[in-house]
Amino acid sequence: MHIPHYNIVFDPKDLTLEDELTFRCYKGIICYTRCCYDVKLVLSPYDLYRLKKSLKLSTEDFIEKYGEFFLGEVTQLPVIAVNMNPYDYSCPFLEEREGCKVYVDRPSACRIYPLARYFAQNERGERIEVYKIIRETHCKGHYENRPIKVRDYLVEQGLLPYHHFNDLWGEIVLKRKTFEHIPLTGDLLDLIYLLAFDLESLKVSIKREELPYFTKEDLELPEEVLLEKALITIRDKIITEENLNW
Repeated sequence: MHIPHYNIVFDPKDLTLEDELTFRCYKGIICYTRCCYDVKLVLSPYDLYRLKKSLKLSTEDFIEKYGEFFLGEVTQLPVIAVNMNPYDYSCPFLEEREGCKVYVDRPSACRIYPLARYFAQNERGERIEVYKIIRETHCKGHYENRPIKVRDYLVEQGLLPYHHFNDLWGEIVLKRKTFEHIPLTGDLLDLIYLLAFDLESLKVSIKREELPYFTKEDLELPEEVLLEKALITIRDKIITEENLNW
């Protein structure tokens, strides 16, 4: 069954963390899993980390089995996306009877639905977090009588750690855009890929003392802390005018 995504509408109202949406998704609702078809599912570094851990796969094996790797058109940064099944455009993690087989570690785009998150400036010029409700014709969750604050919905869906890491990656993307006129060298691209998406190989490089930004003591860090350090390293030490012009 191919269920195309069409007639997508964003509510005009911006929502804050304290505003409410009315929504509920559950096994048994008539549209259950229809949002799992024909999706361009791009993974952030933390999305990939959680999926690989759940599936017990290396980055290379994950891409070979489930995804594709390419470079962003503007930023040249590495991008990893999930390929839909070719025969019906369903997500490869969707099981007909049970639903999502990686539900506990599902990507942030799946968790946050039906919300879209972005940042804007208020009248004082301050950066604020804003949400909009996405409405698609197939989704009946909007008709469920369950009002919930945006803040509580994010907690319920386990989004807080995802937002933390995704914001770090977003800062990297924005910083790279300021230097988009300077091409990334192959060495820098390989390093960014290693730090952001290949934690297993990063650990090997640290153990061999091949990277100037890490020491063997970093191998004692919890994996999520190591990933956080790796992303901060990209933002603060790799994507710099000095490095890019080297």
